[in-house]
Amino acid sequence: MIFNSTLLLELKRHKVTSLPPNATTVQELEYLKDTTKHSLYSGMTPNAGFNIAMIAIWGILLACQCVQVYYRQIWFSVAFICTGILEVLGYIGRAWGHYNVYNMDGFLLNMICLTIAPVFTMGGIYYQLAKLIEVYGHRFSLLPSPMYYSYIFIGSDIVSLAIQAAGGGTAGMAVDDDKSADQGDNIFVAGLAIQVASMFFFLVFWFHFLYRIYLKSRWEHTGKRTFSIKELSKIPQSDLEYLYRDKFHDMRMNPDRWIFRYFTLATTAAVLCVFTRCCYRLAELSEGWGGNLITHEPYFIVLDSIMMTLCVLILTIFHPGFVFLGRHVSIPITKGHVDPEDVIPTEEDLDVSATASDLVEKEKELMENTEKKSVSFMKKCWPFHKNKKSKPDDVETAINP
Repeated sequence: MIFNSTLLLELKRHKVTSLPPNATTVQELEYLKDTTKHSLYSGMTPNAGFNIAMIAIWGILLACQCVQVYYRQIWFSVAFICTGILEVLGYIGRAWGHYNVYNMDGFLLNMICLTIAPVFTMGGIYYQLAKLIEVYGHRFSLLPSPMYYSYIFIGSDIVSLAIQAAGGGTAGMAVDDDKSADQGDNIFVAGLAIQVASMFFFLVFWFHFLYRIYLKSRWEHTGKRTFSIKELSKIPQSDLEYLYRDKFHDMRMNPDRWIFRYFTLATTAAVLCVFTRCCYRLAELSEGWGGNLITHEPYFIVLDSIMMTLCVLILTIFHPGFVFLGRHVSIPITKGHVDPEDVIPTEEDLDVSATASDLVEKEKELMENTEKKSVSFMKKCWPFHKNKKSKPDDVETAINP
């Protein structure tokens, strides 16, 4: 849980005459409610119209993601459906807060859901880098295996989420004991900082991948030692196909589909939107509950709401199910820096292959011998097998001479 520790310390800045020295947290909140203009939102009242509109928009996006499960991108769909549910709940909490700025349930619903939603968003995006490496070729991976990107960054987000939960729990226990929640708040901010750092390193890997498939591939294609961006930009993408994995040529170029061609650009925009939002949240909570960012809703609208909405809207249009032909094509993520079809078989593999070949030959030989014995047996039991025009009387005579 996340509590407004600054709010509880507001009593020190007001003349308190009606509360006993050992007043409980509830009594303090009730006192603030009756005697000051401060709220759980540090004096700011959430805009009802905007937050209700966001509930409707996210409801539509959530419905779209549920329908797109049809395209068999299960990991992506589960992650984005979780994002949609959390965003809807978060804006319900903010709309609730407009009508009752002292309601702790609405405040917690807003803070918890909207804070952790990007963890699930990025969890769905991380996996797309592994898929693109499979489609273009393992040699474009900086890590030993494409799945390492998902393992590392999803694991990092889980750690970040656990630290944020620990910070919220520490703050909650502190408030329950009528103590300052600063320690819990600091732990929570540390969790957000880890999330931002994780996204930064993912962007480094992401841009490195884009550099290799677009710029470095063109440089290899020219065969020159030096190059200019202007010169490389004139080389059409189709000329580079021989440098990519042949197995997925038709997905990339046959036909030339705009949704695949611009997918990397769309994903870049989506990731930058989430990164902007996470940086804003980190700065907001670093200022404290009474800071400039958290007490002015326009910052939240532009740097959180719009950023997250744009991200999910972009990847609803450029859904991986459309891009990777999810209904008809399966793209299993494999290991190694070499594409599976280009792996040179080892001696052990060749021995296994030879053994399998021997077994097939023996099976054929056994079937041929069985067939010969069957024909021989038929010749003995059926003397007229060659006489196709034999009459029934002849057969009867042969049986009963």
